[in-house]
Amino acid sequence: MTRRIVVFRFDRNPLVCRDRIRGLRRLNPGLRVFGLYGGEGGYRGWAFRAGSRPVLGLDGFYASSRDGRWNWKNGDLALAAWYRAVGHRLDFDVVHFVEWDLVLIDSLERVYAEVPPGAVGLTLCTPLSRVGDWDWLRGEENLRELDNLTTYARERFAYVDELQACLGPGPCFPRSFLADYAELDVPEMGHDELRMPLFAKVLGYPVVDTGFRRAWESADEDAVFNARGIAIAPSTVRSEARKPDGRRAFHPVRVSVDRS
Repeated sequence: MTRRIVVFRFDRNPLVCRDRIRGLRRLNPGLRVFGLYGGEGGYRGWAFRAGSRPVLGLDGFYASSRDGRWNWKNGDLALAAWYRAVGHRLDFDVVHFVEWDLVLIDSLERVYAEVPPGAVGLTLCTPLSRVGDWDWLRGEENLRELDNLTTYARERFAYVDELQACLGPGPCFPRSFLADYAELDVPEMGHDELRMPLFAKVLGYPVVDTGFRRAWESADEDAVFNARGIAIAPSTVRSEARKPDGRRAFHPVRVSVDRS
């Protein structure tokens, strides 16, 4: 049986976070959930109190030393820092990196059923030439970082394929990948939605789609799962939950959801 853990990334809304964690535990009996705080310094005191006491029901707590914007852009690097500080001492096979505003309404085993334990699970990996008008391909700074990342991958790893983008919320990683990734001195170039598919490939791990979103450009998909900040209505979650073949992952949901 695959030993799964969750690293729960949060930066606000303690009551919603508590509900999310309770939901994860209800659907996954015995699940261990470790907090990773990545918010602004003004909320750090609250995060330490909430994380170190039974307020959120965490099995462990780690606060990133970087600011909120850095953590938002560099979730992969924050997770690698967590592994170096905490995760390397834990027994697990797969880590699920769950944002506080990601709602999963079935067990991790079922939600990630298509992702084998030895694969990296990412959402909708797509060649950059096919992503259209993506935020991270706009502006001089973003294009310069993309060029630097491409050059780094070519020179350091002899990577010759086209870079891909993915949608960041809810990836999963084998422990071995996280250990390999944490050993690298990964440059702060680009964005985690560029680096995760890149380093999965250069480290030799298969990438399997989570199925959380089914098309890069789709208003229908935006209503269920998106990384553009378009809020998902709780009624959508409840409606899909009633369908035997309905969707089971929703992002972003920034309020508590009563599934009844």
